[in-house]
Amino acid sequence: MHNIRWDDLQYVLTVANEGSLSAAARALGVNHSTVLRRIDTFEYRHKLRIFHKLPTGYKLTVEGQKLLESALAIESTVRELEHKIFGQELKLEGTLRITTTDALSRLILGTHLAAFHRLYPKIQLELSLTSRQLDISHLDADIAIRPANELPAHLVGTKLSKIAFGVYGSPEYINGLKSKHPLKSASWLMMHRGSASLQVSELISEDKIVMKADSFEPLIIAAENQMGLAYLPCFLGNSKRALQRVDMEVMHQNTDLWMMTHKDLEDSARVRAFFNFMKGAIKSDHNRLA
Repeated sequence: MHNIRWDDLQYVLTVANEGSLSAAARALGVNHSTVLRRIDTFEYRHKLRIFHKLPTGYKLTVEGQKLLESALAIESTVRELEHKIFGQELKLEGTLRITTTDALSRLILGTHLAAFHRLYPKIQLELSLTSRQLDISHLDADIAIRPANELPAHLVGTKLSKIAFGVYGSPEYINGLKSKHPLKSASWLMMHRGSASLQVSELISEDKIVMKADSFEPLIIAAENQMGLAYLPCFLGNSKRALQRVDMEVMHQNTDLWMMTHKDLEDSARVRAFFNFMKGAIKSDHNRLA
Protein backbone atom coordinates (compact mmCIF):
# COMPACT_ATOMS: atom_id res chain seq x y z
CA MET A 1 0.00 0.00 0.00
CA HIS A 2 1.37 3.42 -0.97
CA ASN A 3 0.81 6.51 1.15
CA ILE A 4 -0.68 9.39 -0.83
CA ARG A 5 1.16 12.65 -0.33
CA TRP A 6 -0.90 15.83 -0.11
CA ASP A 7 1.79 17.68 -2.06
CA ASP A 8 1.29 15.27 -4.98
CA LEU A 9 -2.47 15.71 -4.86
CA GLN A 10 -2.03 19.45 -5.25
CA TYR A 11 -0.37 18.85 -8.62
CA VAL A 12 -3.27 16.62 -9.68
CA LEU A 13 -5.82 19.24 -8.57
CA THR A 14 -4.02 22.05 -10.38
CA VAL A 15 -3.71 20.15 -13.68
CA ALA A 16 -7.37 19.15 -13.45
CA ASN A 17 -8.40 22.75 -12.80
CA GLU A 18 -6.12 24.34 -15.42
CA GLY A 19 -6.53 21.69 -18.13
CA SER A 20 -2.87 21.61 -19.24
CA LEU A 21 0.63 21.13 -17.87
CA SER A 22 1.75 24.59 -18.98
CA ALA A 23 -1.12 26.36 -17.25
CA ALA A 24 -0.63 24.24 -14.12
CA ALA A 25 3.09 25.05 -14.10
CA ARG A 26 2.35 28.78 -14.24
CA ALA A 27 -0.19 28.48 -11.43
CA LEU A 28 2.23 26.51 -9.24
CA GLY A 29 5.27 28.62 -10.05
CA VAL A 30 7.30 25.68 -11.39
CA ASN A 31 8.41 24.55 -14.82
CA HIS A 32 6.51 22.31 -17.26
CA SER A 33 8.80 19.31 -16.74
CA THR A 34 8.31 19.37 -12.97
CA VAL A 35 4.53 19.06 -13.33
CA LEU A 36 4.87 16.26 -15.89
CA ARG A 37 7.30 14.36 -13.66
CA ARG A 38 5.09 14.67 -10.59
CA ILE A 39 1.97 13.46 -12.45
CA ASP A 40 3.82 10.55 -14.11
CA THR A 41 5.37 9.53 -10.77
CA PHE A 42 1.99 9.67 -9.04
CA GLU A 43 0.36 7.48 -11.67
CA TYR A 44 3.25 5.01 -11.59
CA ARG A 45 3.36 4.77 -7.78
CA HIS A 46 -0.36 4.10 -7.48
CA LYS A 47 -0.82 2.08 -10.68
CA LEU A 48 -3.59 4.47 -11.68
CA ARG A 49 -4.18 6.48 -14.86
CA ILE A 50 -5.57 9.85 -13.83
CA PHE A 51 -5.52 11.79 -17.12
CA HIS A 52 -6.13 11.17 -20.79
CA LYS A 53 -3.30 12.99 -22.59
CA LEU A 54 -5.19 14.58 -25.50
CA PRO A 55 -3.96 17.10 -28.12
CA THR A 56 -6.39 19.60 -26.61
CA GLY A 57 -5.09 19.10 -23.07
CA TYR A 58 -5.40 16.82 -20.07
CA LYS A 59 -8.81 15.27 -19.38
CA LEU A 60 -9.59 13.27 -16.23
CA THR A 61 -10.30 9.56 -16.57
CA VAL A 62 -13.20 8.01 -14.63
CA GLU A 63 -10.74 6.94 -11.93
CA GLY A 64 -9.18 10.41 -12.01
CA GLN A 65 -12.59 12.04 -11.51
CA LYS A 66 -13.18 9.91 -8.41
CA LEU A 67 -9.73 10.84 -7.11
CA LEU A 68 -10.44 14.51 -7.80
CA GLU A 69 -13.64 14.42 -5.75
CA SER A 70 -11.79 12.90 -2.80
CA ALA A 71 -8.88 15.33 -3.21
CA LEU A 72 -11.25 18.30 -3.20
CA ALA A 73 -12.77 17.07 0.05
CA ILE A 74 -9.27 16.78 1.55
CA GLU A 75 -8.37 20.26 0.28
CA SER A 76 -11.48 21.68 1.91
CA THR A 77 -10.55 20.07 5.24
CA VAL A 78 -6.97 21.36 5.03
CA ARG A 79 -8.14 24.90 4.20
CA GLU A 80 -10.59 24.82 7.11
CA LEU A 81 -7.81 23.69 9.46
CA GLU A 82 -5.49 26.42 8.19
CA HIS A 83 -8.26 28.97 8.67
CA LYS A 84 -8.83 27.87 12.26
CA ILE A 85 -5.13 27.96 13.11
CA PHE A 86 -4.52 31.28 11.35
CA GLY A 87 -7.73 32.74 12.69
CA GLN A 88 -6.76 31.86 16.25
CA GLU A 89 -3.43 33.63 15.76
CA LEU A 90 -5.15 36.74 14.39
CA LYS A 91 -7.57 36.83 17.30
CA LEU A 92 -4.62 36.73 19.69
CA GLU A 93 -6.03 33.96 21.82
CA GLY A 94 -4.36 31.05 23.54
CA THR A 95 -1.44 30.49 25.89
CA LEU A 96 1.84 32.42 25.92
CA ARG A 97 4.56 30.79 28.04
CA ILE A 98 7.13 33.17 29.51
CA THR A 99 10.18 32.33 31.58
CA THR A 100 12.05 34.91 33.65
CA THR A 101 13.58 35.28 37.11
CA ASP A 102 11.61 35.83 40.30
CA ALA A 103 13.31 39.19 40.88
CA LEU A 104 12.50 40.53 37.41
CA SER A 105 8.92 39.31 37.68
CA ARG A 106 8.34 40.88 41.08
CA LEU A 107 10.14 44.22 40.69
CA ILE A 108 10.04 44.96 36.96
CA LEU A 109 7.67 42.89 34.86
CA GLY A 110 4.62 42.56 37.10
CA THR A 111 3.01 45.88 36.14
CA HIS A 112 3.84 45.36 32.46
CA LEU A 113 2.26 41.90 32.38
CA ALA A 114 -0.90 43.37 33.90
CA ALA A 115 -0.96 46.08 31.21
CA PHE A 116 -0.43 43.47 28.48
CA HIS A 117 -3.35 41.47 29.86
CA ARG A 118 -5.61 44.50 29.65
CA LEU A 119 -4.69 44.90 25.98
CA TYR A 120 -5.02 41.19 25.14
CA PRO A 121 -7.39 39.65 27.70
CA LYS A 122 -7.82 36.40 25.72
CA ILE A 123 -4.11 35.54 25.88
CA GLN A 124 -3.43 33.37 28.92
CA LEU A 125 0.03 34.07 30.37
CA GLU A 126 1.91 31.08 31.77
CA LEU A 127 4.95 32.10 33.85
CA SER A 128 7.92 29.97 34.83
CA LEU A 129 10.08 31.77 37.40
CA THR A 130 13.54 30.30 37.57
CA SER A 131 17.17 31.35 37.43
CA ARG A 132 17.80 28.24 35.31
CA GLN A 133 17.98 28.86 31.57
CA LEU A 134 15.02 26.95 30.16
CA ASP A 135 15.74 25.28 26.85
CA ILE A 136 13.68 27.35 24.41
CA SER A 137 15.16 25.26 21.58
CA HIS A 138 13.01 22.40 22.90
CA LEU A 139 10.04 24.76 23.35
CA ASP A 140 9.98 24.67 27.16
CA ALA A 141 8.87 28.30 26.86
CA ASP A 142 7.76 30.68 24.10
CA ILE A 143 9.62 33.74 25.41
CA ALA A 144 12.50 34.18 27.85
CA ILE A 145 13.35 37.48 29.56
CA ARG A 146 16.62 37.23 31.44
CA PRO A 147 20.18 38.56 31.74
CA ALA A 148 22.70 37.20 29.23
CA ASN A 149 26.08 38.16 27.82
CA GLU A 150 24.89 37.44 24.30
CA LEU A 151 21.98 35.98 22.40
CA PRO A 152 22.31 32.21 21.82
CA ALA A 153 22.79 31.37 18.15
CA HIS A 154 19.58 29.31 17.84
CA LEU A 155 17.38 32.10 19.24
CA VAL A 156 16.18 35.49 18.04
CA GLY A 157 15.52 38.43 20.29
CA THR A 158 16.14 42.00 21.31
CA LYS A 159 18.04 43.79 24.06
CA LEU A 160 15.62 45.46 26.44
CA SER A 161 18.11 47.26 28.67
CA LYS A 162 21.40 47.11 30.50
CA ILE A 163 21.39 45.65 34.02
CA ALA A 164 23.89 47.12 36.46
CA PHE A 165 25.40 44.94 39.21
CA GLY A 166 26.98 45.90 42.52
CA VAL A 167 28.23 44.51 45.82
CA TYR A 168 25.81 44.73 48.75
CA GLY A 169 25.86 43.95 52.43
CA SER A 170 24.32 45.06 55.70
CA PRO A 171 25.72 48.38 57.03
CA GLU A 172 26.91 46.62 60.17
CA TYR A 173 28.82 43.99 58.21
CA ILE A 174 30.34 46.55 55.81
CA ASN A 175 31.52 48.75 58.68
CA GLY A 176 33.30 45.78 60.21
CA LEU A 177 35.40 45.07 57.09
CA LYS A 178 38.96 46.21 56.61
CA SER A 179 38.43 49.35 54.59
CA LYS A 180 41.62 49.03 52.53
CA HIS A 181 40.95 45.46 51.38
CA PRO A 182 37.21 44.80 51.60
CA LEU A 183 37.27 42.14 48.85
CA LYS A 184 39.93 40.11 50.63
CA SER A 185 38.56 40.43 54.15
CA ALA A 186 34.89 39.76 53.34
CA SER A 187 32.95 36.52 53.24
CA TRP A 188 30.94 36.09 50.08
CA LEU A 189 27.47 34.96 49.10
CA MET A 190 27.42 33.78 45.50
CA MET A 191 25.20 32.34 42.81
CA HIS A 192 26.08 28.83 41.64
CA ARG A 193 28.50 28.98 38.73
CA GLY A 194 26.43 29.11 35.55
CA SER A 195 23.24 30.16 37.34
CA ALA A 196 23.86 33.89 36.91
CA SER A 197 25.01 35.69 33.82
CA LEU A 198 27.70 37.65 35.65
CA GLN A 199 29.77 36.78 38.68
CA VAL A 200 32.81 38.02 40.58
CA SER A 201 33.74 34.54 41.73
CA GLU A 202 36.92 34.62 39.62
CA LEU A 203 38.19 37.34 41.99
CA ILE A 204 37.39 35.42 45.15
CA SER A 205 39.06 32.35 46.60
CA GLU A 206 36.74 29.41 47.24
CA ASP A 207 37.39 29.47 51.00
CA LYS A 208 35.90 32.98 51.17
CA ILE A 209 32.55 31.83 49.74
CA VAL A 210 30.35 30.87 52.69
CA MET A 211 27.12 30.27 50.78
CA LYS A 212 25.97 29.50 47.23
CA ALA A 213 22.40 29.55 45.90
CA ASP A 214 20.50 29.27 42.64
CA SER A 215 18.46 32.42 43.33
CA PHE A 216 19.24 35.93 44.55
CA GLU A 217 16.59 35.83 47.28
CA PRO A 218 18.45 33.54 49.72
CA LEU A 219 21.62 35.58 49.12
CA ILE A 220 19.74 38.74 50.12
CA ILE A 221 18.43 37.13 53.30
CA ALA A 222 21.94 35.94 54.18
CA ALA A 223 23.39 39.40 53.51
CA GLU A 224 20.72 41.03 55.69
CA ASN A 225 21.78 38.64 58.46
CA GLN A 226 25.45 39.72 58.13
CA MET A 227 26.76 36.48 56.64
CA GLY A 228 28.75 38.30 53.96
CA LEU A 229 28.64 40.40 50.80
CA ALA A 230 26.41 39.56 47.84
CA TYR A 231 26.86 40.48 44.18
CA LEU A 232 23.40 41.60 43.09
CA PRO A 233 21.58 43.41 40.28
CA CYS A 234 21.30 47.01 41.44
CA PHE A 235 17.53 47.17 40.88
CA LEU A 236 17.28 44.32 43.40
CA GLY A 237 19.93 45.41 45.90
CA ASN A 238 18.67 49.01 45.93
CA SER A 239 15.15 47.81 46.75
CA LYS A 240 16.30 46.38 50.10
CA ARG A 241 16.43 48.94 52.90
CA ALA A 242 18.48 46.62 55.08
CA LEU A 243 21.30 46.48 52.50
CA GLN A 244 23.89 49.04 51.49
CA ARG A 245 25.93 49.16 48.31
CA VAL A 246 29.69 48.91 48.81
CA ASP A 247 31.62 51.68 47.10
CA MET A 248 34.22 49.60 45.29
CA GLU A 249 35.31 48.90 41.73
CA VAL A 250 34.51 45.40 40.50
CA MET A 251 34.81 43.75 37.11
CA HIS A 252 31.69 43.01 35.08
CA GLN A 253 29.50 45.78 36.46
CA ASN A 254 26.67 45.28 33.98
CA THR A 255 25.07 42.84 31.58
CA ASP A 256 22.26 42.91 29.03
CA LEU A 257 18.63 42.08 29.61
CA TRP A 258 17.42 40.05 26.63
CA MET A 259 13.96 39.10 25.42
CA MET A 260 14.34 35.89 23.39
CA THR A 261 12.28 33.40 21.45
CA HIS A 262 12.87 30.44 19.17
CA LYS A 263 13.27 31.14 15.46
CA ASP A 264 10.22 28.99 14.71
CA LEU A 265 8.05 31.19 16.96
CA GLU A 266 9.07 34.70 15.89
CA ASP A 267 6.18 34.93 13.39
CA SER A 268 3.57 33.90 15.97
CA ALA A 269 1.08 36.73 16.40
CA ARG A 270 1.08 36.28 20.19
CA VAL A 271 4.89 36.43 20.36
CA ARG A 272 5.02 39.46 18.05
CA ALA A 273 2.38 41.26 20.10
CA PHE A 274 4.29 40.65 23.33
CA PHE A 275 7.64 41.69 21.82
CA ASN A 276 6.21 44.93 20.43
CA PHE A 277 4.49 45.73 23.72
CA MET A 278 7.43 44.95 26.00
CA LYS A 279 10.01 46.87 23.94
CA GLY A 280 8.03 50.03 24.61
CA ALA A 281 6.88 49.29 28.15
CA ILE A 282 10.34 48.49 29.54
CA LYS A 283 11.70 51.94 28.61
CA SER A 284 10.24 53.36 31.81
CA ASP A 285 12.52 51.03 33.81
CA HIS A 286 15.82 51.76 32.03
CA ASN A 287 17.20 54.04 34.75
CA ARG A 288 16.32 51.59 37.52
CA LEU A 289 17.80 48.64 35.64
CA ALA A 290 20.95 50.28 34.29
